[in-house]
Amino acid sequence: MMRNIILLIFIALTLCACYSSNRPAVEAPPVAYQPTPQSTPIQLTNVPGPKQSEVQEAVKRVFKDAAVVDTNYNPSFLSGDFNGDGSQDLAVILKPAKLDLMNQELPPWLVRQPRANKVARAHVPIAKDENFLAVIHGFGANNWRDPDATQTFVLKDVVGQDLKVHSLNEFVTANSGRKLPRPQGDLIGETVGGTPGYLYYAQATYSWYDPKTFDETQSAPGVFHKPRTMK
Repeated sequence: MMRNIILLIFIALTLCACYSSNRPAVEAPPVAYQPTPQSTPIQLTNVPGPKQSEVQEAVKRVFKDAAVVDTNYNPSFLSGDFNGDGSQDLAVILKPAKLDLMNQELPPWLVRQPRANKVARAHVPIAKDENFLAVIHGFGANNWRDPDATQTFVLKDVVGQDLKVHSLNEFVTANSGRKLPRPQGDLIGETVGGTPGYLYYAQATYSWYDPKTFDETQSAPGVFHKPRTMK
């Protein structure tokens, strides 16, 4: 009896082995490759215009107690991509609040005199009643509102009337047929001392463009930002 049972088990195992060996081998389908999504910088296509409280906060961040917004001008601040790096910058008319801080020996901003086409010397002080245009360059996704946006130019003798931001295309169209500089971003059009002109950024500094007197050899190179090729 036991011998018969063992024989039946042997026959059953043999049949199973034969059945398994005759089945075609089927490979599992390969796992589909899922690439890791690449992070892309957020492009702010519609950057909201500056508000008075935001402007004051940015001025406080850069100048501390040295200067305040001069609200006697309308507008007293503008935003645009003035240095052509794809980030919105802030241009704001200021007046000194504490002369000792404004005229400190090593200020955290760069002083320029665009209409004179030269770097303002360190010993040339800001006068008590002198107003000036400060341009705070944007940084990161939050542009000039970013806490790390501290790169700033102080521009002397360029505060005028009817300040307005002009795109590069608008500037070229309005001055067709004239000798033109090569701005790297938006320009600020205004009238200073009865003379209409434009503030523009090129060759790492800010310069003044007077359509009647412009000489393309007058712009001096600066040392702050690396120039970029115009698109």
